[in-house]
Amino acid sequence: MAEILNHEGKPAFVVMPYDEYLAMLKKMQDAEDSEAFRKAKADLLNGEDEILPNKVTNRLMNGDNPVTAWREYREFSQKGLHEKSGVSTSMISQIESGQKTGSIKTIRKLSEALNIDVDDIVAYQKMDKES
Repeated sequence: MAEILNHEGKPAFVVMPYDEYLAMLKKMQDAEDSEAFRKAKADLLNGEDEILPNKVTNRLMNGDNPVTAWREYREFSQKGLHEKSGVSTSMISQIESGQKTGSIKTIRKLSEALNIDVDDIVAYQKMDKES
């Protein structure tokens, strides 16, 4: 059973058995997990998010360039991605071949054209370089 301790006539602290504290903490964490799941599910249903497709996942895990993997999954040619993003085909080619990483502005344009987060490109570029 919890006990409320007052300071200057106002509630200031709660003292409770440790087991009760752990049970309360677990309920709070479960509620946070449920809310995160609910939001993720709603985002998927509303089209605000998508599950990472197996085709892309497999290519990324095999070390393929993320721009190439996403571009081909979205069924763009390099020219098509150029037309949608405004990034030159030569820059796209250099990024895909690993010759260049691209500026933040360039990566942002590509990610917007591919309808993915910047991190979906940058994180896998870093992984590829660390391998």
